[in-house]
Amino acid sequence: MVDKRTVLKQGQIDILELLYTYRFGSRQLVADSLNMKPDSLYRKLEVLVKHGWVAKRQEARLKLTGTPAAYYLTPKGLRTLVALPDHEYITDSVIKGSYKDKTVTQSFITQTLRVYAQANRLTAAYPNLRVFTRRNMSRYSYFPQPLPDLFLSLKQGEGQPKRFFLDVIPDGLPAKPLYQRITSYAEFFDEGGWEPVDANPPILLLLGETGITERRIQRTTRSALYKAEIDEELSVYTSTFGATESLSGNPAIWTSLDDPDELLALPELE
Repeated sequence: MVDKRTVLKQGQIDILELLYTYRFGSRQLVADSLNMKPDSLYRKLEVLVKHGWVAKRQEARLKLTGTPAAYYLTPKGLRTLVALPDHEYITDSVIKGSYKDKTVTQSFITQTLRVYAQANRLTAAYPNLRVFTRRNMSRYSYFPQPLPDLFLSLKQGEGQPKRFFLDVIPDGLPAKPLYQRITSYAEFFDEGGWEPVDANPPILLLLGETGITERRIQRTTRSALYKAEIDEELSVYTSTFGATESLSGNPAIWTSLDDPDELLALPELE
């Protein structure tokens, strides 16, 4: 007989799908995605933890500083999703790799939650915006390596949607990996990496944690593109975490490398 207590309800499946998509999620971030109250979500999460579909990470020292617990799917949770219709895209390699989630560094988790937070802010401001995470992108061969933090597709009318590669840059990211990331984008487009998609190349969005980091991003990006000597000019825009926090009330937050004095909203970027 089937134990009815272990049969997943749609609300539980929705939580599992979000944790699969973003890999780690806090109670607040998942609640925002599902338009739920955090307290109501907490009870649902604890049930999923109890049955072994979900686990959580929270170091004692970070709990004292108010850092939220990070929830993630266990291998059992991933296998449970795979058994459901239309979840065949969850591969054995993803399930095998998920065993590492209980030991990955706190800095990796923190960055993953930063990316999730930015995705929530953007989708709240733009209901027609579709967001694809690295796990989503890994199913397709035409994305650049390393993968962007997020791929965004903004539908506008009957024409082609506007597409974006977005990277979330914390204050502590050294200059070298940032330089290498910009160079890899330049090489990807210059070598025709996006041509199989038969669409306009995505616009690059670089989101700095603070204004100081945004200015460092701009300097590093200009230097990387100058030395790359690519044939086609890339569209690159920057902004900050603080700007996206008030995005709904002030959508003009993006600055072009070519015109740093003008602020534009996402649909206006070209």
